[in-house]
Amino acid sequence: MTEIAETRCKVCTSPNKDYYEKLYYKAKGKIAYSRFEKLAKEKGENIGRRSFGRHFKDPQHYTPERILKVLQRGSIDEKVEEAKTEVVNILEEIKDNLKGLKALITKAEASANLQEVVAVYREHRITLQEIEKLRSRLSSDSALTKAELYQEIYWACAQLCSKCQKKFWVKLDERLKRKGFA
Repeated sequence: MTEIAETRCKVCTSPNKDYYEKLYYKAKGKIAYSRFEKLAKEKGENIGRRSFGRHFKDPQHYTPERILKVLQRGSIDEKVEEAKTEVVNILEEIKDNLKGLKALITKAEASANLQEVVAVYREHRITLQEIEKLRSRLSSDSALTKAELYQEIYWACAQLCSKCQKKFWVKLDERLKRKGFA
């Protein structure tokens, strides 16, 4: 969700505000406002180049720090969505395995043939092994590497005031020493 800095600003009230600001940020401000005007028209908006100029020059409307937060939030959201999708796929695969197993057991119960019953139990064992492999993929501790975790901690700490940063690092050192990591 975008933040609206000024309700009279056409860029601030645009649903594509984040898109325009990301583009401006990535171009390091070296993009013509007329290009933004064309993009706005393509998106069905009536925002002129002067509106874009005022928006990007006024720090109450646009700051690189705000757009950095938007970009970071977006990358975190993407990682979370990827993890959710993977979990859903694994659960669907487990569900399909169990449905197949249920059909085999039903077929074996109706059969008087001992070889079919043995084949069903063999398939049952293999299916349970596959489910266990899938379950172990779900129980991984974290999708973040140590380096990514350190980056996230550093980023969070950088948002604090200097006094709070010092307290944070002291508490973190104490905790790591107690856990035997330092």
